[in-house]
Amino acid sequence: MRSTEERLIRMHERAAAIKRQEDKSRLKILGSLSAALLVCLVVAVQQLQTMHHGILSGQNTGSSLLDDSAGGYVLAAVIAFIVGVTVTVVIFRYRNRGN
Repeated sequence: MRSTEERLIRMHERAAAIKRQEDKSRLKILGSLSAALLVCLVVAVQQLQTMHHGILSGQNTGSSLLDDSAGGYVLAAVIAFIVGVTVTVVIFRYRNRGN
């Protein structure tokens, strides 16, 4: 029969293992969502480049962002910022769990 201390140690080890599994599953989900978002952003940027008033993307300059159809670029920037903040928060929380 095990002593109380051994049971507590095993219980804490099991709780830590469960938390690690949860963290891994969350990171897998976050990684797959990030990959899907990357694919969506690439497709959106390609569509914006080919549909910009019939002008080829090589002929556009920085002033084309002042046009009314620049909403896609702004949307891509906002989404990239949100994803960056989310990944940063997850990394900080993951690092602080070890303490």
